[in-house]
Amino acid sequence: MRSSLTSPKLSLKARLIWSYLVILGTAGLTTSLVGSWIVSSTIMMQARRAVDHDFATARTVYEQQLQALELSVRFASSGAAIQQYLAGGGRRPPLAFLENLRKDAGFDFLSLAGPNGEVLLRASPLGRAGDNVSSIGLIGAALGGKVAAATEILSANMLANEDPGLSARARFRTDTGEETEGLALMAAAPVRAASGNTLGVLYGGVLLTANSQIVDRVWNLLFRGDRFRDVDNGSVTIFQNDLRISTNVRTPGGDRAVGTRAPADVRDAVLKRGETWRGRAFVVRGWYISEYAPIRNYAGDAVGMLAAGIMENTYTAIRNRVIFSFFGLATGGFILIIGITYYMIRNITHPLGEMVAATQNIIAGRFDQEVRSYSPGEIGLLAESFNAMLKSLRQMKGDLEEWGRTLEEKVKQRTEELVAMQARMAQSERLASLGMLAAGVAHEVNNPLGGILALTSLTAEDMADNDPNRENLEEVIRQTERCRDIVKGLLEFSRQSKSNAELIDLNKVLEDTLSLVAKQALFFNITVERDLKELPPVLADRSQFQQVFMNILMNAVQAMDERGVITLASRNDAAKNCVEVSLSDTGHGIPPEQINRIFDPFFTTKASGRGTGLGLSIAYGIVTTHGGTISVRSELGKGSAFTIRMPPASEASLETEA
Repeated sequence: MRSSLTSPKLSLKARLIWSYLVILGTAGLTTSLVGSWIVSSTIMMQARRAVDHDFATARTVYEQQLQALELSVRFASSGAAIQQYLAGGGRRPPLAFLENLRKDAGFDFLSLAGPNGEVLLRASPLGRAGDNVSSIGLIGAALGGKVAAATEILSANMLANEDPGLSARARFRTDTGEETEGLALMAAAPVRAASGNTLGVLYGGVLLTANSQIVDRVWNLLFRGDRFRDVDNGSVTIFQNDLRISTNVRTPGGDRAVGTRAPADVRDAVLKRGETWRGRAFVVRGWYISEYAPIRNYAGDAVGMLAAGIMENTYTAIRNRVIFSFFGLATGGFILIIGITYYMIRNITHPLGEMVAATQNIIAGRFDQEVRSYSPGEIGLLAESFNAMLKSLRQMKGDLEEWGRTLEEKVKQRTEELVAMQARMAQSERLASLGMLAAGVAHEVNNPLGGILALTSLTAEDMADNDPNRENLEEVIRQTERCRDIVKGLLEFSRQSKSNAELIDLNKVLEDTLSLVAKQALFFNITVERDLKELPPVLADRSQFQQVFMNILMNAVQAMDERGVITLASRNDAAKNCVEVSLSDTGHGIPPEQINRIFDPFFTTKASGRGTGLGLSIAYGIVTTHGGTISVRSELGKGSAFTIRMPPASEASLETEA
């Protein structure tokens, strides 16, 4: 019995370590495999997206070339020289015109055919006239009155008629024999008489066979300098049927791989079924992630393919590097975790004294630690209770800190709102006080001013024109009239007359106000731009709001020195339940230190003698009296924008008005 009790058994520490290693190893291996699959899928998906983008660029460049040819023949076909020649009024064939057009527009061939499709002139000096080209689909369409552009396959005879050099360029050896036909971008446009009858057709084209212009342009846009192990990373290819006729892909000898063929599965999908093919394709020397799409002639038949691709090795190398790095990091982390696990389990099995020391620290009120030595039984329960209690305390502390931050933000927000409200109240009180003062001063000053102006005017009328005092009296009259205008502004500012409220459309009021001032001389060099949206009606005094808009418009014109752009904009801000009208200019702008004083009475940024400083104060009073707000944004050197916001009329107001 004693022997069985003292027989060696696997220690608790060893059992814990082995169990943890099994769990960690299983989880780590599973995570690594899943992570590797995700990384591989993501990288290859990125490769496919890159190919989609590259192919879209290649397609765009190809179509732009076709559109350029179409525009050239469309423009040239409307020329008087060609029309007169076909109508029988031209004395000499327009060969020089056609030759210059062929060179300038980049045509390989450019020809003029009669109304039955018989070629009359060819720009190439080696070309032969007299053949009939109406069998070509797009030329037949042009004879029918349409401007057409498409990709066509031309026979050796057609190419030789256009230019024997083109026929020689299209001829090359393939793995199945000799190719003599050529793939060409073509455009044709009818030449019309003044009566509208078709006199003939101007057509031209660019031979794509052995022409690297398009593929090199795309390659330079997308892959220039991008190489992988001394091989160009990207490929761009144009096929005539399944035969490469233009490509930047190189053979092992360094030549362009013209004359090689596309894979059979690609050929069947694109040329026979008319589908766009995406996937891995072997291109001359290696595997590419590629995209192929059919090139169709005017009749809609697939006569070739356009392809773009990226070397698969570029992305597989990245994928392998990332996966190897991932496994390396995982292995290092696994070793590190083994060490940490051993250290943690050793601490769990520490003597009971460590637990006693921990409990004494808890009794002393220190809650900044956790019990890391666990044993079965009551000590383990005590450690779990301690950790649970510590977690709860930390959670409570976090909640309190979060509540404190939330409260602080709300206090800050309410404080800012209160400051803004106090500023508006102070502005309103200041305007009200100044209004009362202005009313009293204006009434007291107005009558003496009137007498001074009348007596001075009478005295000036009685003086001779050469009287030396007449100029002084006229200056007194001008300054008295200026004082009268200031007093008039004070009276308008302080007037508390009851407004004649009605349902008005602010867009209509703004347009009416603009029509009153737009014919004045100071508006002659002003451009007015409008962005007015449909607005609901507001309850307001029409004449008072005309005065508001008038003041802002006149300020804008003066701020721009009577030259610039005024922009009128409006919108219905349903989110804020308000109607918004904005008037902006391209004037000098308002300095930041003066922006808060812009609505103060008698404050003005204008030169002396150009304003009383009451216009914006009056506008502010009118808008606020109607329950709205007016604000200004300004930037020195760029201009200012005044925004008026008014509440829309309530349903009760609308029903009453109706």
